[in-house]
Amino acid sequence: MVRWRVRIEDLPIKIMLLISASSSIIVLFLMTIFVLKEGLPAFWEVGLDELLMGTRWAPYYGRYGALPLIIGSVLIVMTTLMISVPLGISVSIYISEWAPGWLKDPLKSMIEMLAAIPSIVYGFVGLMFIAPTIAEFFGLSSGQVVLTSAIVLTMMVLPTIVDISTEVMFLVPKEWKEAAFALGAGKWQVIEDVVLPTSKSGIVAAVILAFGRAIGETIAVLLTCGCVGAMPEGNVFLQPVYAITAAIVVYMGEAEYGGTLYHVLYALAAILFMITFVMNLLADLILRKMLGGVRSEARI
Repeated sequence: MVRWRVRIEDLPIKIMLLISASSSIIVLFLMTIFVLKEGLPAFWEVGLDELLMGTRWAPYYGRYGALPLIIGSVLIVMTTLMISVPLGISVSIYISEWAPGWLKDPLKSMIEMLAAIPSIVYGFVGLMFIAPTIAEFFGLSSGQVVLTSAIVLTMMVLPTIVDISTEVMFLVPKEWKEAAFALGAGKWQVIEDVVLPTSKSGIVAAVILAFGRAIGETIAVLLTCGCVGAMPEGNVFLQPVYAITAAIVVYMGEAEYGGTLYHVLYALAAILFMITFVMNLLADLILRKMLGGVRSEARI
């Protein structure tokens, strides 16, 4: 009787927890349905080939090619990760393994404060300082290029990478490192053979979150990418591009409700959603494989 009474008393709490746990899934499902509902008409109004493979984005002239926008977004995000991941991991290694005790927490807190700065501030910094510097250094007519956006986004995603990577490196058992030192390993050997392999799942998770932050950023990218809706040529890192998020925020305010441009913008949102979903899925598979390898080594 007591066990049955406890179950009855816990039932409302269990229902509330179930609703809370499933709310994010329900919201995601509803958002997906809404975006697809508004975006699918664009694929037959404009045409699948023109929308996905068109090489010119010029809505005022009836050109809705999304390929330059997709390539622009991917270029900006990949360049950001190329800069931020090695830099973030290096900073995490220094904080967790090399920095003196009195410096660890203040340095980590200062880096985390970068996440509190509004994106519009990053955008203005990129537009007023980084872009002119890039233009002068490389001899460009305009510094609003892929590299400028990547540098700005690096400052924005760096706190995420450093925070998570540092925490997982702090969790590496001290006994494992002491055992490596006892076997004659040097400081860097311990980092390379013990700390990094043990922390790789957390580092991958940090990269996933950084990718999500970078691919969805709007204002900072809009102010620094150059907004040129054509295929980049030559040195793509020094070319102006048009990101998907920038195109959506620029044209949504003047798009006629139910018009072609309106549906195309939602189609771009659906494409962006699919890119994020595919990248997260691949990262999750990689993470599962890593964790599986770690468990196999532990059994051995």
